[in-house]
Amino acid sequence: MRRKLQLFLLLTLAAAISACSNGAKPEPAKTASGEASDGIVVSIKGEPAKGFDPAFDWPGLGEALFQSKLVVFDKEMYLVNDLAVERAVSEDGKELTVKLRDDVLYSDGVKFTASDVVFTFGKVRETTSYIDLSNVKEVVAVDDHTVKFVLEHPDSTFEYTLTRIAIIPEHAYGPDYAQHPIGSGPYKFVEWQKGQKLVVEANPLYYGKKPNIGKVTFLYLDMDASFAGAKRGEIDIARVSMDYIGKEIPGYTQRSIETMDIVSLSLPTVRTGTYEMDGMPIGNDVTADRAIRRALSYGMDREGISRDALSGGTRPVYSHNPGMPWDNEANVIPNADIDTAKRILEEGGWSDSDGDGIVEKDGIMAEFTLLYTPGEVERQAVVLGVQESARKIGIQVNLEAKVWDEISKQKLIYKEAYLFGKGADSPFEIYTNFSSDRIAKGTTNSPSYKNEIVDDYLNKAIQTTDQDEAMAYWQKAQWDGEHGANALGDSPFVPIVAFHHTFYIKDGVEIGDFRPAPHRGAYWITVENIKDWVKR
Repeated sequence: MRRKLQLFLLLTLAAAISACSNGAKPEPAKTASGEASDGIVVSIKGEPAKGFDPAFDWPGLGEALFQSKLVVFDKEMYLVNDLAVERAVSEDGKELTVKLRDDVLYSDGVKFTASDVVFTFGKVRETTSYIDLSNVKEVVAVDDHTVKFVLEHPDSTFEYTLTRIAIIPEHAYGPDYAQHPIGSGPYKFVEWQKGQKLVVEANPLYYGKKPNIGKVTFLYLDMDASFAGAKRGEIDIARVSMDYIGKEIPGYTQRSIETMDIVSLSLPTVRTGTYEMDGMPIGNDVTADRAIRRALSYGMDREGISRDALSGGTRPVYSHNPGMPWDNEANVIPNADIDTAKRILEEGGWSDSDGDGIVEKDGIMAEFTLLYTPGEVERQAVVLGVQESARKIGIQVNLEAKVWDEISKQKLIYKEAYLFGKGADSPFEIYTNFSSDRIAKGTTNSPSYKNEIVDDYLNKAIQTTDQDEAMAYWQKAQWDGEHGANALGDSPFVPIVAFHHTFYIKDGVEIGDFRPAPHRGAYWITVENIKDWVKR
């Protein structure tokens, strides 16, 4: 993969560094605990287009910095309280009562109350569609430190939704809030130069663990410019692409951080013309055959794709939720098991009768098109690896790059294979990917997958008020010993690899451990443990 160093971004880097240091070492800042600490410079990808307003998907799945959430994840991906101190679900599963901390102040000194929670959820419902709150009938402030969520129907995953929404102070909200946010988070806003940098300082009124770093400057840089800045010693934590894996910079340690930013093949499970969308026939006569899908999953050389095509900057995965509490250990199968893949095809009635290396069945060749969006060399490397793996078991995969607008307009994800981004920090993704209720609704169940046994497990997982019971149902939906949506079962998706994030960390800087970052949330989750960072 050839790198192109962009002069404009390098000039931006130089200007940003100059702006935050004025040609000298940054002035020591005070932490919230009052101890002196040098500031820190971080290059990051993912500048929020609409600013720092939680009503417009800030921070998505990551760290809010300026605001706080009712509930967050620990590093093992279990839910823990943040602004909440106690959560109770009613017997019928339709009410969640949350007791709130009474010691929380916003960075402007105003006290946090339950009315701010009511305001925030109302604003999210009003301004954005990034979170589905259609099941929320009402949000009620019982008193200043108690809020009640009333649902239309039971939903065991609703508490995970709380991890997506940072709380907005009602008194401070206005037209320019996104550009000058106020909140109860560990840091307070100082400056934002769009396209260049964000400067934050430790919030002295923060209720939780005080940050060790008093001032943080985030630079929005191309990854080549990020590498160049680290090479000059101007960046403390530099995010780079996998092109740089193994390249050393004196005074820095390279670190690879695992994520759940997964790429996965979506394979239509119904035959062409099974149903229509906007007058267009949906389905694929090749991938509709279960044997084709299962053979692809078994024959996929995930390890080879990760090692050879992606420089080791990924890891092989066999589900969309590897290592999560709701994952099923039966999801993991042998890598590149060509013998099993060929046996599955043979038992399914596929054979190479004409000796051309491609199997056929009932006059249909095992050949289909795999679509992917252009512009990302990593995804192109993945689809080339998929094509090679498929060919080894007698399946011809033709590759075609198309922009998303064209794919969406023509409903192509419902009739061709497509390389999707998957991986979430909620088991609700299992429901959206595999529930027949999601067929032709959005893009999640793009394979049009339906299995009544799986549906039953999914519905039970949603409706129970017992989280342990829900976990068991999520796992059974993937595989119960006889039925399921994984490679042992129906395999509507073929998960391939999860991308890692590569950083250069300057000597003397420690950034601790992270929880796995999901697809779409990978950028700002990198700073989720920012309170634990240390610069010596």
